[in-house]
Formats: sequence, structure tokens, C-alpha cells
Amino acid sequence: MARYEFAEGSSNKFWEIKLAGKSFTTTYGKIGTDGQTSVKTFKSDEEARKEHDKIVAEKTKKGYALVGGGGDAKKAPAPEPDDDDDEPVVKKVATTVAPATKPAAVASSASGTPGARYFEFVEGTSSKFWEIALEDTSVKTRYGKIGTEGQQTLKDFDDRASAFKELDKLITEKTKKGYTEKVAEGAGGADKRNLDLEKAILADPNDKDAYSVYADWLQGEGDPRGELIALQIAGKDKAAQALIDKQADYFLGPLADHVLCHDGDLGNNGRSNTKQWEDEHRQAFLWKFGFIHRLRLAHDAYADEEFEGSLAEVLEMVLRHPSGRFISELSFMSNGDPNEDDLQDLIDILAKKAPATIRKIVIGDNVDQISWYNVGNLSKLWKAIPGLRSLEIEAGSFTLGTIDLPNLTHAVFKTGGLSQASGKSIASASWPKIETLDIYYGDDNYGGDCTVEDVQPLLDRTDLKSLKTLGLRNSMFADELCKVLGHAKIVKQLSKLDLSLGCMGDEGVAALVELKDAFKHLDVLDLSHNYLSPAGVKAAKVLAKKVETGDQRDDDGDPEDRSPSVSE
Repeated sequence: MARYEFAEGSSNKFWEIKLAGKSFTTTYGKIGTDGQTSVKTFKSDEEARKEHDKIVAEKTKKGYALVGGGGDAKKAPAPEPDDDDDEPVVKKVATTVAPATKPAAVASSASGTPGARYFEFVEGTSSKFWEIALEDTSVKTRYGKIGTEGQQTLKDFDDRASAFKELDKLITEKTKKGYTEKVAEGAGGADKRNLDLEKAILADPNDKDAYSVYADWLQGEGDPRGELIALQIAGKDKAAQALIDKQADYFLGPLADHVLCHDGDLGNNGRSNTKQWEDEHRQAFLWKFGFIHRLRLAHDAYADEEFEGSLAEVLEMVLRHPSGRFISELSFMSNGDPNEDDLQDLIDILAKKAPATIRKIVIGDNVDQISWYNVGNLSKLWKAIPGLRSLEIEAGSFTLGTIDLPNLTHAVFKTGGLSQASGKSIASASWPKIETLDIYYGDDNYGGDCTVEDVQPLLDRTDLKSLKTLGLRNSMFADELCKVLGHAKIVKQLSKLDLSLGCMGDEGVAALVELKDAFKHLDVLDLSHNYLSPAGVKAAKVLAKKVETGDQRDDDGDPEDRSPSVSE
């Protein structure tokens, strides 16, 4: 058997071929290993010899050198791409292997290669599979009709990072064409899966016991993620980070370029870069129980001009990666130019691909100029995240549409100007388990065109049985709101009512005092940071068990000079 070797940079590979009548056998892999073997059979000796010579010529042209004697390389034209599948033509280094003489059956939901990811496309008369795996600095694909061994290609790269990027790109292309990934449960190689054990995690992504059981199984299968889960459950953070660093190819792969957000330290506001601040604002991935628990994406084009990709690409990459399988929290800030770009491309991706484990979403965290920050249209997102428990939006503008979040318990809408449309969306939202609802109405100079009439449907609701804390804050119409709160049905069930940060004056307090019995059950009534006089503050003290009235502002006797606390 003729043996050829290729050694360049980090590549150190061999390739062997043996012609025997109507077939030839090829063996290839890293030098020092047994490699992998495949057999290709033809209709005649002549056809086999012709194909043999063509492949040998390709190998020598690509830098493989004959070692140990035997065989003779003849130059031949490059092979034409296979028309049987839409596999991209390999332009750098490729090895094509046809089906073996006796093709083994390939299970429709199992990978034939250890560590590979396996996809299928079934539509009309098409019934194809596609498989991809990383081998050192090479990307290997296998494809063909389901039930056959198919053909293989091998593409070499200068480094492992480039190979990872190619792997991720090809997976993206295939999924866009309609290929669906099939889980090879218990298959060999890294990233073992046990779908039965994963059900417990999907039901509760914070269930430590579910991860502990999974860790035991993974360790038994030789998957390093099992050790990582065990370390993080035990609180051994340094050892866990050391393991991630040591096996970064497995735990991060192409994500390694994005472990820090692409926004410099713009969110620091002069604070020292403590580890806590780094974890909260710079680290894109917060790990928990062996997987990425929280994903924070932020790109400020002015702070990180070298980042040439997009957050949409990063989000897609994370959602496809095994480490992002059980993401529970998402945090989004700027997405390019903070003055021009919104989050619509990220929202659209989530609407189609949000993990079932999503429990918390924070949009616009740490926004300094709130009025500049625009989110986009969220209306198509709600159906994709039925398990959401917490939602926080801090932005100048957003479109909410019809909100249907059956498990949401906590919601904050912080803005310098809440639009009338969004106000109505919030007032009529379907969230039967909501416990805390905090709404900033804002200034009409910044789009806040809501009125008391837009709040009234919320005040009349009797179906939100779990709601205990309600914030009707930062409003220009606070005095008018006070005049209707004494008759509001929803107030009867509250333990805390927050009317802070707005334009309330003594007129509003007087309206509350007139119907004071409606508020005496409240544990807390927050009237802080309004425009109450000392007399107004004194009068308000009788309204609830605890009345907060600190940080009152002065309008110099002219109510026209009042403004909500949060606007620009």
C-alpha cells in the first residue's frame, strides 16, 4: 500500500491507498494512529485505476509526499463536484470517498462518526443525510442518501480556530436549507446525550439534582462535561474554570472569540474593573452546572471597532453550540451603533430558536442614555418563550404587541416615554401568574403619550390574582392617577403600590387621602421623588402601614416645570 504524508504547521497526517482489481482501499488520519479506512468499488479494473490515479494526483498536488516507496503519483485534473448532493465544493484540501463495497445501514437518528453532528433532509423524493465532525485542524463531512454510507470530504485549515469557524458556517448553511439535526443518543465521541435525563433539566433549568444525575451519566460515558458539572455543583469555581480553559476547544470552540462582550468598558461609568463588575458586565457567558447559564450580548461599534461580525451571528453560534443547550438567562444591550441600531435581528432569531429553558430576559441593561436606545418589535417573541419567568426592558422605545406569557411572575418596563400602544399592551397582557409589575410612563417629549384612560383597564382587572406589587411610576399624570386609584379594583389585592419618580404634588396626595381606606391594607406606599411639599408629605403618612416620601423635588411653585425623573 502506497503511503503519503503531509506535515505543515500543526497538521501531521498520513494517507494510504491500495489498488486491487475493481476496487481500492484508502486509509487516512493523524500520523501515529491507525486512522480510518474506506473501500471504493467500480464496474471495471480500468475505471478503478483511473479514479485511483486521479486521487493520488490530487494528494501530491496538495503537498502529500510519498514515503517508504511504492505507488506512483500521476497528475490528473481535479475531480468534478458530486451532483448527488448540495455539498459545498471544497476549495482548499479535500478527500472524497465513495460508498464502501458493503455499505452498512446508517440509522436515521444516529451519527456514523464519533463526535460528529448528524442532520437529515426529507422532502418529497429527497431523503438525504449530512454529517460533520472536527478532526484536529480539519473539518470532515459525510453525506448521501439515508441508508448508505455516502461520501466524505476532508478540508484542512491552518489552525483549529479556522476549522471551528468553517464547521459552524457549514452547519448554518445546512439548517437554512432545511436539514434537521438528529440526536445520536449514546453515540461515541464527545458531547454525549441522554434525552431522558435532559427532560428534567428542560422542565427546570435550575434543578441542581437533575444536573447531578446527568453529570454521573456523562462521567460514565467519558464526556468531560460531566466533570465540569460536578465541579460547579460543588462550588469549585477555580477548578471548573481551569477545566474550561484546558479543554476550550470542546467547551467553547468558535465561542472563544466572544467570551467578553464587544463593548469595551463603556458600562463601567468610572467604577473599578472588579471581578464582580467583570462578571456582571463584560463576561458574555456565565456558567452554571456545566453549561452556559446566562448569555450577555453587547456590541458598541465605537468601543470595539475591530469586531467585524454581528451579534446575530454570535447568538446563532451560541444557540447551536452544545454549551448553549440550556441557556436560562439572556441579557442584551447595544447592538452595533447605539444611536442607530436596534435589537430586531436578535429578537427575530429568538422568535424562531429560543431554547425551552429561557426563564429570564433583560433588554437594555445598564443603559445610560435611555431615550437613545431602541429595541424593536417584540410581538413575535412571546410564543417562543412560554417558560419565561422574568422580563426587564430598559429602553427609549419598543413595540410589545399582544403579550401572552403564561408563567411570567416579574415584569419591568423602564422607559422615558411609554407609547400608548405599549401601555395598552401591558394593561391587557395575558400573564396570569404575574406577581410584580413595574411600569414607567415617562415624558410626552420622549414619546410618553399614555394617559390615565390607558391605565384604567389595568386598574379594573380582577384576574391577576397573584399580583402583589404594582409600580405606576415616572408619570406626568400622577395627580390624575391618584384621583382614580381609590376606586381601582386591583389595588385591593396589593401589598405594595409604587407611585414614585413622577409629577405628583399635594393635589394628588389630597385625592389619595380622600379615599384613604382604600390604601390602609398596603404594607408599602411609595411616593418618593415626586413634588410633595412638607405639608403634603405629612398628610400622606396616614395612607398605609409604611409610606415612603424621600427625595422630594421642588418645582419653584410652577407645576408646569415638573417632569418625570427618567426621560432622556
